Amino acid sequence: MAKKKVHGGKRAGAGRKPSNPEGVTKLVTATVPIELMEKLDEMADKRDWNRSQAITEAIRGLVQSQ
Repeated sequence: MAKKKVHGGKRAGAGRKPSNPEGVTKLVTATVPIELMEKLDEMADKRDWNRSQAITEAIRGLVQSQ
């Protein structure tokens, strides 16, 4: 007779923590004019953001202005 496993499985707090404090993210692909992307990259560099953070903040600003 085989013994039941009593270890392993899901545990509260176990596993990789989310990298984004806002929760689950979604990959988005878009076509953007080169000049606009260069300006966004410059703004991101000044704020010490990566491109993804800059795009997220740009979208957030657009949504909040509505």
